[in-house]
Amino acid sequence: MKKPITITLLITLALMPAAHIAQANTIVYGRIYTSDETQPWAEAMAIEDGKFVYVGDAAGVENYIDENSDVITYDKGMITASLFDAHTHPATVGMTGWHTKMGVPDYDGIISFITDYLAEHDAEEAPFVYFEYYPSDLFGPEGPNKAPLDEIAPDRPILIRDFSDHASWVNSRCLELLGVYDLDPSDPVLDDYVRDENGDFTGWVLELGLAPLLDNLYEALDWYPPEEPTVEVMRLLTDDMKKWGVTGVFDAFIEDELQVQSIHDMDAAGELNMYYEMSYVLTDFADLDEVVETLHWLNDEYGTEHVKIDTVKIFYDGTNELGDSALIDGTVLDPDDHGFMLFDYEETKEIIRRCNAEGLDVHFHLVGDLAFRTICDVTEELIAEQGPLDIQVEMCHCEYVDPADMTRPAQLGIIVNWTPHWSGGYFGNAALQYLGQERFDNMYQFNPMMDSGAIVTFGSDCYSMFEANRANPYFGMQTAMTRIDIEWPIDDENPMRQKEEAKLSLEKLLKGYTINSAIQLRVDDIAGSIEAGKSANYNVYGVNLFDVPEDEFQYVMPELVVFEGRVIEGTAKENQ
Repeated sequence: MKKPITITLLITLALMPAAHIAQANTIVYGRIYTSDETQPWAEAMAIEDGKFVYVGDAAGVENYIDENSDVITYDKGMITASLFDAHTHPATVGMTGWHTKMGVPDYDGIISFITDYLAEHDAEEAPFVYFEYYPSDLFGPEGPNKAPLDEIAPDRPILIRDFSDHASWVNSRCLELLGVYDLDPSDPVLDDYVRDENGDFTGWVLELGLAPLLDNLYEALDWYPPEEPTVEVMRLLTDDMKKWGVTGVFDAFIEDELQVQSIHDMDAAGELNMYYEMSYVLTDFADLDEVVETLHWLNDEYGTEHVKIDTVKIFYDGTNELGDSALIDGTVLDPDDHGFMLFDYEETKEIIRRCNAEGLDVHFHLVGDLAFRTICDVTEELIAEQGPLDIQVEMCHCEYVDPADMTRPAQLGIIVNWTPHWSGGYFGNAALQYLGQERFDNMYQFNPMMDSGAIVTFGSDCYSMFEANRANPYFGMQTAMTRIDIEWPIDDENPMRQKEEAKLSLEKLLKGYTINSAIQLRVDDIAGSIEAGKSANYNVYGVNLFDVPEDEFQYVMPELVVFEGRVIEGTAKENQ
């Protein structure tokens, strides 16, 4: 494993307290990539009271130097605006620390791993074992079956989560303790529990089918996992993010009020050091009023200068890997199977209309081209009826988009969020069996959107401790530039991953991780680029990022991270 790329600072920042940067007039010389399209590069910047007061050429900054100025020079490397993760799950990552990491790519290996683990950890030590993960393409459309799990674990509930985090493989004991056999077969909670031709549960659970019944299992075992999103749990990911130079986060799922309170408390204590936006999930149209009221209450109770709770999150369709994404032409297995959308057209329109009236942004999880087109159509119709919207309509993932709709986000002002580390084959070939080769080969095409002027942002969408390392933005950048997964490379010749036109340039990636994401979080007036008048949020690197080989980008690490003029990570912080 290569070591992270770092630098030696010409001026020993260890002698300069972090607080002094925030209060003193500070002059910085270096190679500065601003993320400001009107001035992409600069030679110097001046900082006073935590804000940039000058960004430009070296001659111009001399007007800001006096006998009290701290003058710092970086003669190698470069400086960028601080980064954002515009869609991820810090609470969920922290709360899944008790899960068992497996990371085995093949069926025999998984069975062997589980067998050995259960032999080494008895039921008293591990009454319920939650394994992560099995590859999304390990099984065909019929999915996994509980039989082999029943053989190795007849008396103890076990669960293996799919890489997509939208499906699980469970044994009969798990189904029993969940209480599925006690429910009426027509109960809608069982819709996500796959059955065979005889109506028996197969052991394959889709989407959010587990969530409503997990408490039954815990109660039956008289055992509850350690899952409270305390400050310590939230910091498990946010601390790493700041080391990577990420000082802006969109949290795509509020698990619990304590999660919101923890972030608020971190900010109140001066420990958050990032802009943090949170979203609350709407799963039933009948709950719209309640969700709106809850969001307003949470924001009033816990919102701060840095923390906002102001977005409705909607899981609009499924996934390509499970064959339940919303597709215009249906799946190749059944052209009449167009997947599902959680809300119909009129409900979707009313949700956006209501949120617009309430000042709440809407963030749609959507994967298929039909879901993408529907949100575009609804937004276009609303704009025609009442003029430009006051809120942001955001579509995340957007894995397969019909070419005819590529330019619509730019035309309609819709923000598109994407997960770069998925583009190297993280989910294998699972989607191929539902999309067919042509659509599969054209997944993850974001250059046409960005070229048309769309605001495209990037996030890690990390959902468990197993994949927390993939929240590293440089991991995502390398994958998007090479289309090769760093941890799970696939050897087959796959056009979807090899298309040169699908690879993203570093310029586009930096734009998506900085100014575009700041727009999504509604902090672009103070963050996202290095411009006079904005907060002094920036990262210092020991190398010019544009000189780093694409296949080594994962090793990039900022030497210094500055937030609102204060050093929060790096040499100076460690030695202050």
